[in-house]
Amino acid sequence: MRLAGKKALVTGAALDRSIGWGIARALAEEGADVAVNDAFHLDELERRADDLRVLGRAALAVPADISDYEQVTGMVANTVEAFGRLDIVVSNAGIIRWQRFLDVTPANLNAVVDVNIKGNVYVCQAAAKQMIAQGGGGRLILTSSVQSVVQFPMTIVYGATKKAAFSLVGSMALELAPHNITVNHIGPGWVRSPLNDVAPEQQTAEDIEKQRLAVPLKRDGRIDEMGRAAAYFASPDADYVTGAFLLVDGGIGISKYTL
Repeated sequence: MRLAGKKALVTGAALDRSIGWGIARALAEEGADVAVNDAFHLDELERRADDLRVLGRAALAVPADISDYEQVTGMVANTVEAFGRLDIVVSNAGIIRWQRFLDVTPANLNAVVDVNIKGNVYVCQAAAKQMIAQGGGGRLILTSSVQSVVQFPMTIVYGATKKAAFSLVGSMALELAPHNITVNHIGPGWVRSPLNDVAPEQQTAEDIEKQRLAVPLKRDGRIDEMGRAAAYFASPDADYVTGAFLLVDGGIGISKYTL
Protein backbone atom coordinates (compact mmCIF):
# COMPACT_ATOMS: atom_id res chain seq x y z
CA MET A 1 0.00 0.00 0.00
CA ARG A 2 2.77 2.44 -0.96
CA LEU A 3 0.24 4.87 -2.47
CA ALA A 4 -2.36 4.98 0.30
CA GLY A 5 -4.14 8.32 0.30
CA LYS A 6 -2.72 9.42 -3.06
CA LYS A 7 -4.94 10.73 -5.86
CA ALA A 8 -4.14 9.65 -9.40
CA LEU A 9 -5.27 10.15 -12.98
CA VAL A 10 -4.50 7.74 -15.83
CA THR A 11 -5.29 8.56 -19.45
CA GLY A 12 -6.22 5.97 -22.06
CA ALA A 13 -7.50 3.45 -19.52
CA ALA A 14 -10.93 2.31 -20.72
CA LEU A 15 -10.25 -1.13 -22.20
CA ASP A 16 -9.61 -4.09 -19.93
CA ARG A 17 -6.67 -5.34 -22.05
CA SER A 18 -5.01 -1.94 -22.31
CA ILE A 19 -1.78 -0.79 -20.70
CA GLY A 20 -3.68 2.15 -19.24
CA TRP A 21 -5.97 -0.19 -17.36
CA GLY A 22 -3.00 -2.22 -16.14
CA ILE A 23 -1.52 0.99 -14.74
CA ALA A 24 -4.77 2.24 -13.18
CA ARG A 25 -5.35 -1.10 -11.47
CA ALA A 26 -1.76 -1.27 -10.19
CA LEU A 27 -2.03 2.20 -8.65
CA ALA A 28 -5.33 1.26 -7.02
CA GLU A 29 -3.87 -1.98 -5.67
CA GLU A 30 -1.16 0.14 -4.04
CA GLY A 31 -3.83 2.25 -2.33
CA ALA A 32 -4.42 5.22 -4.64
CA ASP A 33 -7.80 6.62 -5.61
CA VAL A 34 -7.83 6.73 -9.40
CA ALA A 35 -9.57 8.71 -12.13
CA VAL A 36 -9.57 6.91 -15.48
CA ASN A 37 -9.76 8.69 -18.80
CA ASP A 38 -10.52 7.84 -22.41
CA ALA A 39 -11.86 9.71 -25.41
CA PHE A 40 -13.83 6.72 -26.69
CA HIS A 41 -15.29 3.51 -25.23
CA LEU A 42 -17.20 5.50 -22.62
CA ASP A 43 -19.29 2.55 -21.43
CA GLU A 44 -16.08 0.61 -20.86
CA LEU A 45 -14.61 3.60 -19.06
CA GLU A 46 -17.45 3.58 -16.53
CA ARG A 47 -16.92 -0.15 -16.02
CA ARG A 48 -13.24 0.43 -15.24
CA ALA A 49 -14.21 2.97 -12.59
CA ASP A 50 -16.61 0.40 -11.13
CA ASP A 51 -13.81 -2.19 -11.14
CA LEU A 52 -11.64 0.16 -9.09
CA ARG A 53 -14.44 0.73 -6.60
CA VAL A 54 -14.64 -3.04 -6.10
CA LEU A 55 -11.02 -2.80 -4.94
CA GLY A 56 -12.19 -0.36 -2.27
CA ARG A 57 -10.90 2.80 -3.93
CA ALA A 58 -12.62 6.02 -4.84
CA ALA A 59 -12.78 6.16 -8.62
CA LEU A 60 -13.93 8.50 -11.34
CA ALA A 61 -14.48 8.24 -15.10
CA VAL A 62 -13.33 11.43 -16.83
CA PRO A 63 -13.94 11.34 -20.60
CA ALA A 64 -11.76 13.74 -22.59
CA ASP A 65 -9.82 13.97 -25.83
CA ILE A 66 -6.25 14.64 -24.71
CA SER A 67 -5.42 16.31 -28.02
CA ASP A 68 -7.86 19.09 -27.07
CA TYR A 69 -6.37 21.56 -24.58
CA GLU A 70 -9.71 22.71 -23.17
CA GLN A 71 -10.87 19.14 -22.60
CA VAL A 72 -7.62 18.32 -20.82
CA THR A 73 -7.89 21.27 -18.44
CA GLY A 74 -11.50 20.30 -17.78
CA MET A 75 -10.46 16.70 -17.08
CA VAL A 76 -7.90 17.80 -14.51
CA ALA A 77 -10.36 20.22 -12.91
CA ASN A 78 -13.03 17.51 -12.65
CA THR A 79 -10.56 15.11 -11.06
CA VAL A 80 -9.48 17.69 -8.48
CA GLU A 81 -13.09 18.59 -7.74
CA ALA A 82 -13.83 14.94 -6.99
CA PHE A 83 -10.62 14.02 -5.15
CA GLY A 84 -9.51 17.34 -3.64
CA ARG A 85 -6.00 17.19 -5.10
CA LEU A 86 -3.86 15.40 -7.69
CA ASP A 87 -0.64 13.59 -6.75
CA ILE A 88 0.05 11.23 -9.65
CA VAL A 89 -0.69 11.61 -13.35
CA VAL A 90 0.10 8.93 -15.90
CA SER A 91 -0.04 10.28 -19.45
CA ASN A 92 -0.56 6.93 -21.11
CA ALA A 93 -3.01 7.52 -23.98
CA GLY A 94 -1.47 7.07 -27.41
CA ILE A 95 -2.28 5.98 -30.94
CA ILE A 96 -0.39 4.25 -33.72
CA ARG A 97 -0.85 3.96 -37.48
CA TRP A 98 0.95 1.29 -39.50
CA GLN A 99 2.10 2.77 -42.81
CA ARG A 100 5.30 2.64 -44.77
CA PHE A 101 7.07 5.98 -44.96
CA LEU A 102 6.15 6.63 -48.59
CA ASP A 103 2.49 5.99 -47.79
CA VAL A 104 2.14 8.18 -44.68
CA THR A 105 -0.88 10.44 -45.11
CA PRO A 106 -1.27 13.94 -43.68
CA ALA A 107 -4.34 12.76 -41.74
CA ASN A 108 -2.47 9.94 -40.01
CA LEU A 109 0.58 12.11 -39.40
CA ASN A 110 -1.53 14.77 -37.71
CA ALA A 111 -3.56 12.26 -35.69
CA VAL A 112 -0.50 10.56 -34.18
CA VAL A 113 1.31 13.83 -33.46
CA ASP A 114 -1.82 15.38 -31.93
CA VAL A 115 -2.25 12.58 -29.39
CA ASN A 116 1.30 11.39 -28.77
CA ILE A 117 3.05 14.76 -28.60
CA LYS A 118 0.47 17.49 -28.07
CA GLY A 119 -1.54 15.23 -25.77
CA ASN A 120 1.46 14.52 -23.55
CA VAL A 121 2.27 18.23 -23.35
CA TYR A 122 -1.31 19.23 -22.54
CA VAL A 123 -1.79 16.53 -19.89
CA CYS A 124 1.54 17.08 -18.17
CA GLN A 125 1.26 20.86 -18.27
CA ALA A 126 -2.23 20.91 -16.76
CA ALA A 127 -1.21 18.36 -14.13
CA ALA A 128 1.99 20.19 -13.22
CA LYS A 129 0.16 23.50 -12.81
CA GLN A 130 -2.27 21.82 -10.42
CA MET A 131 0.53 20.14 -8.45
CA ILE A 132 2.39 23.43 -8.10
CA ALA A 133 -0.75 25.27 -7.00
CA GLN A 134 -1.64 22.73 -4.33
CA GLY A 135 1.95 22.22 -3.12
CA GLY A 136 3.64 19.07 -1.93
CA GLY A 137 5.15 17.94 -5.22
CA GLY A 138 3.86 15.18 -7.46
CA ARG A 139 4.62 12.47 -9.97
CA LEU A 140 4.28 12.66 -13.74
CA ILE A 141 4.72 9.37 -15.59
CA LEU A 142 4.54 8.87 -19.33
CA THR A 143 4.04 5.69 -21.29
CA SER A 144 6.48 5.95 -24.14
CA SER A 145 7.79 2.82 -25.87
CA VAL A 146 10.77 0.66 -26.67
CA GLN A 147 10.56 2.68 -29.88
CA SER A 148 12.13 5.55 -27.96
CA VAL A 149 15.42 3.70 -28.47
CA VAL A 150 14.78 1.17 -31.27
CA GLN A 151 13.54 1.91 -34.77
CA PHE A 152 11.09 -0.23 -36.75
CA PRO A 153 9.57 0.04 -40.20
CA MET A 154 5.84 0.66 -40.66
CA THR A 155 5.57 2.85 -37.54
CA ILE A 156 7.61 5.81 -38.69
CA VAL A 157 5.53 8.57 -37.12
CA TYR A 158 4.71 6.66 -33.94
CA GLY A 159 8.39 5.95 -33.34
CA ALA A 160 9.27 9.60 -33.88
CA THR A 161 6.68 10.70 -31.32
CA LYS A 162 8.03 8.22 -28.77
CA LYS A 163 11.54 9.52 -29.31
CA ALA A 164 10.09 12.98 -28.71
CA ALA A 165 8.63 11.73 -25.42
CA PHE A 166 12.15 10.81 -24.31
CA SER A 167 13.29 14.41 -24.77
CA LEU A 168 10.09 15.81 -23.28
CA VAL A 169 10.51 13.81 -20.08
CA GLY A 170 14.07 14.99 -19.53
CA SER A 171 13.25 18.64 -20.10
CA MET A 172 10.17 18.53 -17.86
CA ALA A 173 12.15 16.75 -15.14
CA LEU A 174 14.69 19.58 -15.08
CA GLU A 175 12.13 22.37 -15.06
CA LEU A 176 9.82 20.79 -12.49
CA ALA A 177 12.46 19.55 -10.05
CA PRO A 178 12.34 22.79 -7.99
CA HIS A 179 8.67 22.00 -7.33
CA ASN A 180 9.47 18.44 -6.19
CA ILE A 181 7.63 17.03 -9.21
CA THR A 182 9.39 14.02 -10.70
CA VAL A 183 8.94 13.07 -14.35
CA ASN A 184 9.74 9.58 -15.66
CA HIS A 185 8.62 7.20 -18.38
CA ILE A 186 8.21 3.51 -19.00
CA GLY A 187 9.00 1.83 -22.31
CA PRO A 188 6.72 -1.11 -23.05
CA GLY A 189 7.79 -3.57 -25.72
CA TRP A 190 5.39 -6.00 -27.34
CA VAL A 191 2.14 -6.12 -25.39
CA ARG A 192 -0.91 -7.79 -26.93
CA SER A 193 -3.15 -4.86 -26.13
CA PRO A 194 -5.97 -3.42 -28.25
CA LEU A 195 -3.47 -0.89 -29.63
CA ASN A 196 -1.56 -3.73 -31.28
CA ASP A 197 -4.49 -5.88 -32.35
CA VAL A 198 -4.44 -4.41 -35.87
CA ALA A 199 -0.68 -4.64 -36.34
CA PRO A 200 -0.02 -6.20 -39.76
CA GLU A 201 2.54 -8.61 -38.29
CA GLN A 202 0.11 -9.96 -35.67
CA GLN A 203 -2.80 -11.19 -37.78
CA THR A 204 -2.13 -14.95 -37.72
CA ALA A 205 -1.07 -17.44 -35.06
CA GLU A 206 2.16 -17.98 -36.99
CA ASP A 207 2.89 -14.24 -37.01
CA ILE A 208 2.27 -13.97 -33.28
CA GLU A 209 4.57 -16.92 -32.58
CA LYS A 210 7.27 -15.28 -34.71
CA GLN A 211 6.88 -12.10 -32.65
CA ARG A 212 7.12 -14.08 -29.43
CA LEU A 213 10.29 -15.90 -30.46
CA ALA A 214 11.94 -12.63 -31.50
CA VAL A 215 11.68 -11.30 -27.93
CA PRO A 216 14.69 -12.35 -25.83
CA LEU A 217 12.41 -13.50 -22.99
CA LYS A 218 10.24 -15.35 -25.56
CA ARG A 219 6.88 -13.90 -24.61
CA ASP A 220 4.72 -10.81 -24.80
CA GLY A 221 4.54 -8.34 -21.94
CA ARG A 222 1.52 -8.23 -19.65
CA ILE A 223 -0.42 -5.12 -18.70
CA ASP A 224 0.08 -5.83 -14.99
CA GLU A 225 3.85 -5.71 -15.56
CA MET A 226 3.51 -2.30 -17.19
CA GLY A 227 1.32 -1.24 -14.27
CA ARG A 228 3.86 -2.25 -11.65
CA ALA A 229 6.59 -0.32 -13.48
CA ALA A 230 4.46 2.82 -13.40
CA ALA A 231 3.58 2.19 -9.75
CA TYR A 232 7.29 2.12 -8.92
CA PHE A 233 7.75 5.63 -10.34
CA ALA A 234 4.68 6.78 -8.40
CA SER A 235 5.87 5.28 -5.11
CA PRO A 236 8.23 6.48 -2.36
CA ASP A 237 10.77 3.97 -3.73
CA ALA A 238 11.34 6.44 -6.58
CA ASP A 239 11.57 9.60 -4.46
CA TYR A 240 15.07 10.29 -5.82
CA VAL A 241 14.37 9.28 -9.43
CA THR A 242 13.54 11.79 -12.14
CA GLY A 243 14.16 11.95 -15.88
CA ALA A 244 14.47 8.17 -15.96
CA PHE A 245 13.42 5.65 -18.61
CA LEU A 246 12.49 2.12 -17.58
CA LEU A 247 12.32 -0.40 -20.42
CA VAL A 248 9.69 -3.08 -19.75
CA ASP A 249 10.22 -4.95 -22.99
CA GLY A 250 11.55 -8.43 -22.40
CA GLY A 251 14.93 -7.37 -23.78
CA ILE A 252 13.85 -6.05 -27.18
CA GLY A 253 15.70 -2.78 -26.66
CA ILE A 254 19.05 -4.54 -26.25
CA SER A 255 18.51 -7.31 -28.79
CA LYS A 256 19.00 -7.84 -32.51
CA TYR A 257 15.24 -7.77 -32.89
CA THR A 258 14.12 -7.54 -36.51
CA LEU A 259 10.76 -7.89 -38.19
